[in-house]
Amino acid sequence: MQNKWILLFALAIVVGTAAAFMVLAPQITPATLLRGGETAAGDGFMLVNQSGTALILYDDALAANTSDPVLLKKKGEALIRSGQTEEAEQVYRQLLSQNGTDPEVLVRIGDFSSLKGDYAGAVSYYDTALAIQPGSAKTWLREGDAYLALAVTQYREQHAVFLDSLDTYRKAMADYAEAEKLDPRLSAVVSARTLAADQFQAGGDYQNLFTSLKASP
Repeated sequence: MQNKWILLFALAIVVGTAAAFMVLAPQITPATLLRGGETAAGDGFMLVNQSGTALILYDDALAANTSDPVLLKKKGEALIRSGQTEEAEQVYRQLLSQNGTDPEVLVRIGDFSSLKGDYAGAVSYYDTALAIQPGSAKTWLREGDAYLALAVTQYREQHAVFLDSLDTYRKAMADYAEAEKLDPRLSAVVSARTLAADQFQAGGDYQNLFTSLKASP
C-alpha cells in the first residue's frame, strides 16, 4: 500500500511539472518534459528520505543523457543516502573525469578517500577544492578531519610523545580554526573534535576519536 502511494505521488509530480512547463515553455519537447518531471519527482523523494525511489527516477531521467552532470550529482547523493558508497564513488569518478575543477566533486572524492583510510589522498582533494573555493567552511572542516586522522596514525606508528608535536596535528587545528572563522556555528563541532583528540592522547581512546570525526555536519 505504501509503495502505491509513493508511485502515485511520483506520478503527480511528473504530471504537474510537465503541465507547468507546457504553459511556461510550450516549445519544449515531451521527452524533455518527462525528464524534468522525473527529476523533480526524484528531488521530492529525496526531501522525504526516500532515496531508493529517487534513485529510480534519476536513472530514468539519465537514460537520455548519461553524462548530465546535474543528474549525476543527484544520483550520487541518492546512492550515498542509500548506503551504496562504492556505486556513488563510481558516479563521482565519472564526474571528476568530466570536470576536474568542480569543488563539489573534489570534496566528495576526498570523502571517499577518507572512508577508505587514504587520509593523505583526502587532504590532496580537499586542498584542491579549497584552492578553487576557499570560502567553504565545511571543506576546511573535512580537511582538518583528514589531517587529524593522519596525525593519530603517525602518533601510533612513530610512538610520538605528544600529539601536538606533529605537523599534521597543527595543520588540523589550523584548518579547524579557519572553518570556525568562516562559520561560527561549527564551533561546537570543532570543540568535539579537539576534545576527542585530547581524550585519545590521554587514554588512547582511538574509537571515540574516529566516531567524532565521522559526525560531520
